[in-house]
Amino acid sequence: MHILILPTAYPNIYNDHSSIFVQDQARALAKHKDIEVNVVGSIPISFKYIWEKKIFKFGFFEYTNHKVKVKLFLFPSIPKLRRFNNFIRFLLNKVMLKKMSNDIDLIHVHNSVAGEAALWCKNKFKIPYCVTEHSSAYARGLVKKYEMNMYKKIYQNAKCNIAVSKEFCRLLRKIFDLNFKYIPNIVDTNFFLPSKKNYSNKSFKFINIANLNKNKNQLSLIKAFSNAFIDNKNVSLLILGGGPEYDNLMKEIEKLNMKEQITLYGFATREEVLRELQNSDSFILSSKYETFGVVLIESMSCGLPVISTKCGGPESIINDEKLGLLVEKNDIEELVNAMLKVYNHRYNRKYIRDYIIENFSEPVVVFKLNEIYEEIVCQKLK
Repeated sequence: MHILILPTAYPNIYNDHSSIFVQDQARALAKHKDIEVNVVGSIPISFKYIWEKKIFKFGFFEYTNHKVKVKLFLFPSIPKLRRFNNFIRFLLNKVMLKKMSNDIDLIHVHNSVAGEAALWCKNKFKIPYCVTEHSSAYARGLVKKYEMNMYKKIYQNAKCNIAVSKEFCRLLRKIFDLNFKYIPNIVDTNFFLPSKKNYSNKSFKFINIANLNKNKNQLSLIKAFSNAFIDNKNVSLLILGGGPEYDNLMKEIEKLNMKEQITLYGFATREEVLRELQNSDSFILSSKYETFGVVLIESMSCGLPVISTKCGGPESIINDEKLGLLVEKNDIEELVNAMLKVYNHRYNRKYIRDYIIENFSEPVVVFKLNEIYEEIVCQKLK
C-alpha cells in the first residue's frame, strides 16, 4: 500500500522542528512491512526564518530518511498575503501530485490548509484521501470565512477525518457538523527514555518546553512558580524555547528576583530536549490552547509526572492523577497548588511510561492508522 503524506509544514533547512510530529508519524508508518510512505508538499517559508538562518535556498529538496521518501518544494511566503501564499502552495502541490498520481493508493493530508490539492487529485485521478487536523486556529478564531467554506468542502470529500484529541474532535464536529475520529499524535518511546540517574530529595526541577509566545503563557507559569517556591532555593524551573516573549519573560524573572531559580534556555535541539527532560522531575504545560500537546507525551515517556492547563488536547492525555494534574487556564493559584502537590508527591515513573507505551507509542498509533488506510483502499478497489 502506497501512502502519500501531504503536509502543511515539515522539518526543513530553515526549521528542523517544523511539524516534527508529522515526520515522526511518517517514519513510524514506514516501519510497517505493508506500507510505503512518500512525503510530498510545498512549504512556504517566512522571512523571519530566512533572516534568522541567513539562508536563501528554495525549490525542490529530495531525500530518503528512515525509509521515508521526501520531496519538498520550499518557497518564500509573502507577509500578510496568506491567501496568495496558499494559492501558490496549491499550484505547486498539484504539479507534484500529478507526477505521482499513478503510484498513490491514498493521500493523507496533515491540516486542511494543504487539503485543496488532495481534493483536486480525488476529482482528477479518483485517488481517495483522509485528513488529520492539528491546527489550533479553529479554537482561536483565526480561520477566515472563505477558508471555512473551503475546509468544509475538503472534509466533506475526505474518506476519513481525524483530530488529535477528543476535545478537538468535539469542536470540529460542532463547527462542521461532520464526524471526526480521535487518533493521537505519536511518540518515539525508544528515543524518549527515562533517565537512569537516582533522583535527589534535595533538589527538584520543573521544565517547560514551548515557543515563547502569548498562547504558551509562560508569564503565568513564572508568576505561579515564584509564588510557590520563592523561599525554596532547592526548586528550579527551566524553560526551553525561543520566541517573541523572551524579553518580557526575562523582565518578569528579574522583577520577581528569581534569576537564580528560573532559567530561559533558548532554542534546543531534540537531543538537548531529551537530556533536559531526563534531568528534570516534572513537566509543566501552561498554554491557553493546544490541539494535542506532544511535549506532554514526550515527557511522560521519560517517566515524568506532568501538570497542564485544561487547554484542549491535554485532557485526552492526563486522565488519571497518577500521571499528573490538570488545572484551569490562567488560574495562577491552581497552578501554584498543583506544583506544590507534585513537588511533595512521589510518582511511579514506570506507571507513567507504561501508560504512554500502551496509548501513544508507534505500534499503537500505526495500527489505528493502518486500519483506516486498509478500509479506504479496499473501498477504492471495489
